Amino acid sequence: MKKLLSFIGLAAALVSTSSFSSDKYQLDPKLSSINFATIKKQYIVESATINQLAGTLDDKGTFQITVDLNSVQTGVPIRDTRLKEMFFETAKYPSVQIAGNINLTKSPKQLSVPAKVTWFGKTLPIDFPVVIVDGDDYVMASSYSPVIINAASFGIPAENLAKLSNAVGGIKISNQVPLNFVLVFKK
Repeated sequence: MKKLLSFIGLAAALVSTSSFSSDKYQLDPKLSSINFATIKKQYIVESATINQLAGTLDDKGTFQITVDLNSVQTGVPIRDTRLKEMFFETAKYPSVQIAGNINLTKSPKQLSVPAKVTWFGKTLPIDFPVVIVDGDDYVMASSYSPVIINAASFGIPAENLAKLSNAVGGIKISNQVPLNFVLVFKK
């Protein structure tokens, strides 16, 4: 009898835990990514992807996302290392934090989502143009237009860009990048 009561107690705890967590969605890193492109010599575009993302979205639309800058991939390992060490300073600032709220009613839809982005120790408001698709057990948010991110706005020193430029032969590199993303949250 004691074992049966313990089992019933465990089962009740599991059911209540799953009910509690059912109102939260988890970001699926296998289906989600952030993409940006660096621009050098005013016309050479080099793409990069960040796939190590984590985050949650609750049933009220409140989201929090962590972007691991150590996972940047450009397809060129030395470029990845230079971006991480010289520009992003991932030893000091390993991630970007994004928080905000999405209106989850009437899907699919196109809207602008205001968010707070914390990067390099500074938090700025950024509006993200997104298409939201809300399924039975998932929510997908995808950019319908690139967001232009200016490194100087976040306080990244100009010398970081200069170090990166010098490492590639003094080629001029823009401090602004276009950014796109696909984020899939699953229950």
